[in-house]
Amino acid sequence: MDRQAITRMAANGGVIGAGEVEALGCSPEDREAWVRRGLLVRVRRGAFVDGDLWSQAGVDERYRLTVMAVARARGGSEVVSRHSALALWRLPLWDVDRGLVVLSSDVEEVATRSGLRVTPLRGLVAREPVEGLQVQAVADALVTTASFSVEAAVVAADAALRDGLCSPEELEDAGDRLLPGLRGRARARRVLAAVDGSSESPGESRTRLVLSALGLPVEPQHEVRDGWGRLVARVDFLVAGRVVVEFDGAVKYAGAEGQAALVAEKVREDRLRELGYVVVRLTWADLDRPQEVRRRVELALRRTAA
Repeated sequence: MDRQAITRMAANGGVIGAGEVEALGCSPEDREAWVRRGLLVRVRRGAFVDGDLWSQAGVDERYRLTVMAVARARGGSEVVSRHSALALWRLPLWDVDRGLVVLSSDVEEVATRSGLRVTPLRGLVAREPVEGLQVQAVADALVTTASFSVEAAVVAADAALRDGLCSPEELEDAGDRLLPGLRGRARARRVLAAVDGSSESPGESRTRLVLSALGLPVEPQHEVRDGWGRLVARVDFLVAGRVVVEFDGAVKYAGAEGQAALVAEKVREDRLRELGYVVVRLTWADLDRPQEVRRRVELALRRTAA
């Protein structure tokens, strides 16, 4: 592969547009040969990603690379927005369409074609440079995403607050500016009310949403102490004062380290039970069955009252 093209692609974060390739003096035939050899991956017409990066990337990273490649192929003058902006800010993605790249430009109407949506730029004033592209500011991207999906925005907003990418004040300001012009205003308001930067993972964010939707009194990241005031555990959620709800994601218990983690977790739960708490563990599958979550938590509540 042409060394200049490799250098340009590296400078672009692993992506390159067809126009950039041709500007370097490489022919379309050269480019197609690189695609056949797996050196480039075409993610959309005129938009390419480094083949090695693509092969090693997970689903969210592939989407981020796709967004960058598409924006770069279109000249980089448009603003990456909504959940596509969240991807470039490297925030966790949940309940979003990874087959759709969203850009904002000086157009009058929304246009969607072949996995690309271009929306009017009006009102989109908060933007920042990321990877050499114009990207909607974090708080604004969260609010506009919130108008389409509560879960998507809460998962990303929890992470943004936790990691210091935006502040509660910036999120509130974005809501004041953008909500009047959004179709999904009610959803967006629910997001602004539900965001909590204490959640440490997308699974915890979703668990909090499920428990709250069930009308259960939830205290996140509660510190459990014994009778001498010594810290026993910091639990994901405490419901009604006596039921501990923990989200159990992709926990690995294989190998020596995994077995040590399993033993430590059992000791921790035994200490919680000795203090009178009932522990309920939820998995990704449980979060898609809210009535089952209600049944298990209510059963635990009855056990604490017995």
